[in-house]
Amino acid sequence: MCGILLHHAGDDDLYHLKEQFLEFPEGSLSSKRCSDGSPIFNSIIPYISARGPNYSSLRVSKKYKTAWYSSVLSLRQPFTCQSIEIEERYVLQFNGELYNHEIVHNDTQYIVGLLKESAPSIPAIIKKLNGEFAYSIYDIQNGTFYFGRDTVGKRSLSYFLDENTGEFYLASVTGSQPNFIDCTAGIIYQYSTRSKKLNSDLSISSPYEIATTMDQQLTKLPNCIDGLFEHLNKAVHRRIVSIHPAHIENSPISILFSGGLDCSVIAALICKQLSNIKKEKKPILELLNVGFENPRTGMLPKDVPDRKLALSSSEILKNLYPDVTIKLVNIDVSYEEYLEYRPKVIDLMFPKQTEMDLSIAISFFFAAKGSGYTISKDGIKEKYQRKGIVLFSGLGADELYGGYHKFANKSPDDLAIELTRQINNIYDRNLNRDDKVIANNGVEVRYPFLDEEVIKFSTMEIPINYKVNKMILRKIASEKLNLATISDEPKRAIQFGAKSAKMTKDGNKHGTDILTS
Repeated sequence: MCGILLHHAGDDDLYHLKEQFLEFPEGSLSSKRCSDGSPIFNSIIPYISARGPNYSSLRVSKKYKTAWYSSVLSLRQPFTCQSIEIEERYVLQFNGELYNHEIVHNDTQYIVGLLKESAPSIPAIIKKLNGEFAYSIYDIQNGTFYFGRDTVGKRSLSYFLDENTGEFYLASVTGSQPNFIDCTAGIIYQYSTRSKKLNSDLSISSPYEIATTMDQQLTKLPNCIDGLFEHLNKAVHRRIVSIHPAHIENSPISILFSGGLDCSVIAALICKQLSNIKKEKKPILELLNVGFENPRTGMLPKDVPDRKLALSSSEILKNLYPDVTIKLVNIDVSYEEYLEYRPKVIDLMFPKQTEMDLSIAISFFFAAKGSGYTISKDGIKEKYQRKGIVLFSGLGADELYGGYHKFANKSPDDLAIELTRQINNIYDRNLNRDDKVIANNGVEVRYPFLDEEVIKFSTMEIPINYKVNKMILRKIASEKLNLATISDEPKRAIQFGAKSAKMTKDGNKHGTDILTS
């Protein structure tokens, strides 16, 4: 994973700086030593650095009037510096993980190999990629920037273009910089520095469509349970084996864990995979559970619904998977700490700026930060800091299997329309915001439910009546993973389970209200 930032100066003469390529190893203060002459570019650098703490670099080209700043979180060998100039023809920045079966080692090097082929079509290359990613590719010969996100939009990416001057910016996260536009998922954007025109007509694939097939007799249910379980299991497998073995050997895998159905299914599948990996010591899974001190309710973090549920669900998982060391990391957020970090989270999640966005984003921010404690068998609290740098998430299950309460009484046709809208809009509704706040902690999040094959199977092969209150997923939990007790748990949004919503006694606030200072 990495952070992407570039600036093309257009008609402005900002590149009085010398041609250069500066590298900043882990621990270097790159933001103190970088400048391309643009205050916007320089102000964004710290946000990009935080996403990739292992390495960062600045590339400045006077000839192309462009500066690239990249940061790297190293998860695959061989280690690959970014940005990469390829045979004086392309400059590549890649943020994410690919799961194409033909990739042997590093996924960025896989793209480099495709670009080195004779007369490659960049859109055709992008369409081959399967995973969680955002990218920028500069075609030096044609003076064209290609950029975008995967079909679902699991990595954030925003751009700003001044059509008069041709000045162009691209960044993974921008803070509260105005005028930036979040990229739509699945669009291959093309910006020509010669014509100063932006083309966004090319898509990686068509929008997802939820099938309206009904099966009132449940004759297809056993096959659907088997099929979905197989696809989910493979999705988790891909996301584990693509981590370099040294990471799994020496560091835990983490999961954003409320204790509910979606994350417990993913946690169980992770445990199944880790149990099959031969290692000298037991693998570790960190369950990251966050709770807030809420002055409005008077509730303490240890008493919030998600903490109680996580305690019971983690015990079930520990009993099922004794070959995996499962650590429930209790992350307690005091009201003072909430107030301290509130401005930072609001800045990170921009342009999202509602009360609901904040209550969700700040939960994920603290969960990913991972500063908490575990409880020993003797009941003793032991301070604990998250060690995993790969975080799993159960996001996507509600959108694919009808988990939201508002879906409960919809007709089959209306449910299909609503779920189609939800999965195609998840990049804007959730993923832009979540990736910005989570990755700021120098970690990468992976989404098995949003795997391409899982989505295709879930949208096309599963009858719509199996998606009432996530019936199909509850069946998998109880019949395939022995999570019968957890499978009965009702849906509870993280902001209500962690009590991060409505943190003040002003009871008139609504989730859709715009934030005030």
